[in-house]
Amino acid sequence: MSNLDQLATADVLFLNWRDPMHPQAGGAEVYCYEIARRFSEAGAGVTLLTAQHPGSAPATVSQGIRILRGGGTFGVYWAAARHLVRHRHAYDAVIDFQNGIPFFSPLFTPRWTADICVIHHIHQHQFDVRFRWPFNMVGRVLEKYLSRRVYRGRPVVVVSPSTLEGTRRDLGFSNPIHIVPNGRPEPVVSDRTGTAETDRPPRADMPTITVVSRLVRQKRVDLLIQAVPELLRRMPDLHVDICGDGDELAHLRDLSVRLGVAGSVEFHGYVSERRKRELLARAWLTVVPSVAEGWGLTVIEANAVGTPAVAYNVPGLRDAVQHGRTGWLLPEDRELGDGVLEALGQLFDDSARDRMADHCRDWSTKFSWDESAERLAAVVVEEVRRMRRHRRSRRRTSDLTVVTRFQVSDADAMERTIRRHLRGTDDWHRRGDTFRLLLHGCDEVRALDALRRLGVPATKVAVAGLASRQDILIGGGESAT
Repeated sequence: MSNLDQLATADVLFLNWRDPMHPQAGGAEVYCYEIARRFSEAGAGVTLLTAQHPGSAPATVSQGIRILRGGGTFGVYWAAARHLVRHRHAYDAVIDFQNGIPFFSPLFTPRWTADICVIHHIHQHQFDVRFRWPFNMVGRVLEKYLSRRVYRGRPVVVVSPSTLEGTRRDLGFSNPIHIVPNGRPEPVVSDRTGTAETDRPPRADMPTITVVSRLVRQKRVDLLIQAVPELLRRMPDLHVDICGDGDELAHLRDLSVRLGVAGSVEFHGYVSERRKRELLARAWLTVVPSVAEGWGLTVIEANAVGTPAVAYNVPGLRDAVQHGRTGWLLPEDRELGDGVLEALGQLFDDSARDRMADHCRDWSTKFSWDESAERLAAVVVEEVRRMRRHRRSRRRTSDLTVVTRFQVSDADAMERTIRRHLRGTDDWHRRGDTFRLLLHGCDEVRALDALRRLGVPATKVAVAGLASRQDILIGGGESAT
């Protein structure tokens, strides 16, 4: 039985700042909704509480998810607290998304409720960009000191190794931390036939860049526009498509006019999934100059249609981009235009462009929303059991993961043993009589101990070493390279 199946009778509350219909929705909203939808499909009772926005209904149902909206940008926190107090015994688990500031759900739920905190990326250095003193200081205190105290001992879910490192280093969390990455975009469904569209438009003949982003300061799309005059001097037929909306849109439009590049930079605003896919598929390159990310969903969206990315070597993006295979990572002190020019220069070679497109599509297939939902469900199931039994995990809190590979003569019996005894938050993959396991939260010695308990002779273990960042991202499947 899968971990999702074990949630069939559970009631789960998702707390997220925005829902996917919010005009400022981004990758965090996609993550929340895609996983909530799969929880619902598995039979769980799923409620999503989020902020109300102009034109939105206070309550709706979408794909089996009951969506409740209350408060605004900051009032949603009070709405969530009231809801939790009024429905103290309604939920088996609360999945609390910390978008800078969490909802502090453990303050309002009974002690037997499984409260899981999900962190996309760390905002300690971004509060100064968005807020003036003293509100920037308030944000830092809430994200770091208060949340660390409120969620003490609770499981934390992060979307990348970068976010795990930041949660330890910048926030000082000592909690057990689980990595549950984003999935990949699903094929667009045709309105006419109801089937998935697999045909992609041909790559543009001229060098083309497509950017898909919320247009806010920390995304630094202005760096790309500032680089366009020099890029046009070297490549006069260059075209840039910018998709997205946000507070910076008017400034970016004005910047392109002042620099005299408005004819080469097209602002599309909000676009449908189909149109976004078309523009990314036609592009030679996507550019993500963000100061930091939790992951890099737009990178994988571009990779899914064979388009590589240029990004700075910053948290999140260094996990999403495989340097030299699916794109290029630039040192933080390098001029963006120089990196983009170098990348486009390489892509003029048709064979190099095709080879990189193959790498991009292969990398994107390593990620799946179904798998992400299964991995988050494992965390929920394990925490529900722990809270009901008032037990600690049998493993100490550790960020180490061991990858092992072994062969056995009776693979069916071993699979039954693994399903019965291995933790749901560990990952495994079977191919014939060969098993590949990722054992989280332990070193090699403790991993060999766990294998011995499973009945695997030490002589059968072909591999037992620390897992790479990519191994941890893709879970128990085949190696990422």
